[in-house]
Amino acid sequence: MTNSKEERLPRLLSIQASPRGDKSISHALSNRFIDHWQHAHPHGTVVHRNLMESNIPYMDNDWISGLYGPPEMVRTPEMNAALALSSKLIAELQAADHLLIGTPMYNFTVPAVLKSWIDYIVRPGFTFKWGEGGLLENKVTRVIVTSRDSYGPGTSNEEADQVSPVLRRVLALIGVTDVEFVLAGDSVSVNRGLVKLEDHLALSERAITEAARA
Repeated sequence: MTNSKEERLPRLLSIQASPRGDKSISHALSNRFIDHWQHAHPHGTVVHRNLMESNIPYMDNDWISGLYGPPEMVRTPEMNAALALSSKLIAELQAADHLLIGTPMYNFTVPAVLKSWIDYIVRPGFTFKWGEGGLLENKVTRVIVTSRDSYGPGTSNEEADQVSPVLRRVLALIGVTDVEFVLAGDSVSVNRGLVKLEDHLALSERAITEAARA
């Protein structure tokens, strides 16, 4: 007899924000994370979204008016397109049990493409309700942040890291609170040829392995 309540296979949504393609350190670390995650969840599914290829527009009047206009207002095709894109991105997030965000730090904060993704998935009535809280719960989330310098706990640059607090606050707004960060700094050493990429990646191997086990 088949159990009608079969256990749902886990799904990982990987969000990548680096423009550097194969040269991206955040991509390389994310790939290692995914390998470890698949080992821990051999029957799981991985959904990839490269934000550099997604062409998510910046927040504009079509998105704002389409979202916040009164229900009786006739939406333009541009407004409907913005809402449809938002719904698609939110559906990916809703379907995921685990979320991986791989991103570089640019000027102390998140890249523009990641900010655009945030703007389209933070949507009242879909991912949170005003005065009630987030609607996306039980999403195990791991964030890999690469940066030129080191911004980890105890470093002189710790307070300059605006990626971690921004992402933690945004994710909490939509109900995602199981969030851990892997801060992989000092990428400048790789870019200047002072350290081999593999040696640099190895420095984060333990943190990546532990993060993927959740």
